[in-house]
Amino acid sequence: MAVVVIGESLNATIPAICEAVKTHDAAYIQKVALEQVAADADYLDLNAQVTGCDEMIDLPWMVETVRAVTNIPMVLDSSNPPAIIKTLESFDWGGQVPIISSITNEGNSPEKLLPIAAKYNTGIVALLMDDDGITHTAKGRFKICEDLVRKSRDAGVPDHNLWIDPLILPIGTDDNVGTISFELLQMMKQAFPNIRTYCGLSNVSFGMPHRALMNRTYVAMLAANGMEGFMINPRVKEMRAMIYAIRALMGEDEKCGKYIQAHREGVLLTPMTDEQKARLAEKQSQEEEKARKKAEREARRAAKGEGAE
Repeated sequence: MAVVVIGESLNATIPAICEAVKTHDAAYIQKVALEQVAADADYLDLNAQVTGCDEMIDLPWMVETVRAVTNIPMVLDSSNPPAIIKTLESFDWGGQVPIISSITNEGNSPEKLLPIAAKYNTGIVALLMDDDGITHTAKGRFKICEDLVRKSRDAGVPDHNLWIDPLILPIGTDDNVGTISFELLQMMKQAFPNIRTYCGLSNVSFGMPHRALMNRTYVAMLAANGMEGFMINPRVKEMRAMIYAIRALMGEDEKCGKYIQAHREGVLLTPMTDEQKARLAEKQSQEEEKARKKAEREARRAAKGEGAE
């Protein structure tokens, strides 16, 4: 099992991306795409859903714009089947077929996108919720998982193309959010060893102080319990550093090569706070003052020595 990073930053719910989609600002979209690629994303999530715009035009445009500068695999983040089909048929994917995101077990949601995933041999993300919403037990969500796996198989989607999202809820609403996820991951992997797992995890820290700390910690714990796909912003230095460490510790980084390279590039260093910068500046100033006084003393001693001669 390998940790897979899905870059989350090309999403039209982000105001700057929304504006870029509206104006077809290819340069900005490509800039954000390349920044995530440089931060070692494995996939890029692309969402071009903008109110008042035509996703039939915008999603293929967004894909074409990104593909012009990188061949990284993509996640087509859309609930619009015609837009997904048009996008899939507009390109030669060269064996790098995208992942479709997403379905749930609500109503006819599976029937809308599973046949598309089967026809085009794409991956597909399935969220563990049904007409009753999100259950708050691992067993309850596992039952939904079983149903979605059955429907996926019936539609002709192989297990290795099915990415299950267990749904990460805010820890502030339920003390058991973490343990439910860990238990559920173990249950799914035991019953369906070939399915993939996927999550957007920032929701876990909603309303909490030091959200980034909680998010990074949860990534490590989820990975240890079998989570594969993480939709995150890899450009955040601390999160990127955590991913390098996880991959090294899970045996996914030969001779810790990428971890060591990240260290050499300064990626593993945590940016200093303003208080830390002030203390460092004060220390440097004190050291410079000591060096200046030492130089003055040595100069006086040298002058005295010359006078004695």
